[in-house]
Amino acid sequence: MEYFLKIATVFLVAGIKYFWATPYSFGMRLNVWETLIFMEAGGILGFLFYYYFFGFLFKELKLLWPIVYQFTPILFKVRFEMWRARQKAKKSSARKFTHRNKIIVKVRKLYGMWGIVILSPVILSIPVGALLGFKYFKHNRHFITYMLISILVWGVISVSFFSTFMVHHH
Repeated sequence: MEYFLKIATVFLVAGIKYFWATPYSFGMRLNVWETLIFMEAGGILGFLFYYYFFGFLFKELKLLWPIVYQFTPILFKVRFEMWRARQKAKKSSARKFTHRNKIIVKVRKLYGMWGIVILSPVILSIPVGALLGFKYFKHNRHFITYMLISILVWGVISVSFFSTFMVHHH
């Protein structure tokens, strides 16, 4: 059971913050092959889950919103409209870009799809890469393939690098 939990947590960490899955896995005393297999699987399945989940979410929210709104009690509608007005006012007076948003915009403008593909597994995170990929590159039929290759390559690089320092040799 303990071994299964180790594998499951490495898998989940890889699906969210891919870069941290390798040191986490080695810290859990998994070997190089276990680390590589479960972090690659977690990263790939995590990316695919988030990519298609965001696609579903964007599509369904557009379709369902008018129906949901129609059946919403008036008290909730009034509160929602007040909340939206506050958010709109806050947005217009607030700083437009956080440091992280500036990095994302810069990466997208300077490097386009390749910046997202290369940097998502190690810097941006798997969910952010999936969201940006869906938002900006869903019509590029190669985006998903390139992203999966990037995850695989970064996994090998990460395991090779961290195994030099973290694997306990008996």
